Amino acid sequence: MKTLKNTKTEHKTQTRAAKLFQAVMILAMLFIASDIYAQSHEVEFDIYTTSATKATQHLLADDVALRDCAAVQCEKLTTLKIGTRVRLLAKSETPNTINGITSRWYKVKMGPQVGWIWGGLISQKTMVSQIDPQIKFVFGEAGIDFKGYKRFQIRAIKNGVEVDKIYVKSETLSHNLVSLMDKTDNTYGTDVITLCGDEGESCETNDSKSYVVFKDNKLMQTTSLAALQKVKMDKGYYAFSCELDNE
Repeated sequence: MKTLKNTKTEHKTQTRAAKLFQAVMILAMLFIASDIYAQSHEVEFDIYTTSATKATQHLLADDVALRDCAAVQCEKLTTLKIGTRVRLLAKSETPNTINGITSRWYKVKMGPQVGWIWGGLISQKTMVSQIDPQIKFVFGEAGIDFKGYKRFQIRAIKNGVEVDKIYVKSETLSHNLVSLMDKTDNTYGTDVITLCGDEGESCETNDSKSYVVFKDNKLMQTTSLAALQKVKMDKGYYAFSCELDNE
């Protein structure tokens, strides 16, 4: 015959077991969710066998090591400059995660040279300046900062040399949302990069700054383009630049 004390002890044991089961289930769900998130946010590129047109990309970083196999331990064949145009021939079976960026290794061809480059060093979107065709803007992920914020980067390059770079904090930004304002719509006299698309998907950037402006060889992030409007004065045209900052 169960006593009241035994009944209470049994109830406490069942309660602890139920709580432990709930905790295990929550951890399992978080693990699965994080795994799905990591898989869906891999930095990926088309290779030549999939799309010959999309298989040509540009490098996002400078002094990129071209290696003889798909690992950081492999021999370095040479280093490539930022903006170098490469053709992607193949990719590794499994991705690597470095500083919060997940990507595979890609076998690339650059002139007569063939080797492997980690995909986190390849531009996810490359745009040619509307003002100076020698300037290119390369866009891609920049990993996690010391506070745990996810970052993206835009670099302005000219003839294999970085002119300037800027980092943008966001959890939802992607290369599909980034675009360079067409010169037919651009009345500002400088390059304007839109971070969040006007239609369809949306994103959030730090302080809701939705534009990056390239002016006087500097990349600056801003909430509004009103400061770039030119007004005619007695001595010529002047551009006002309020609220522009380069964080």
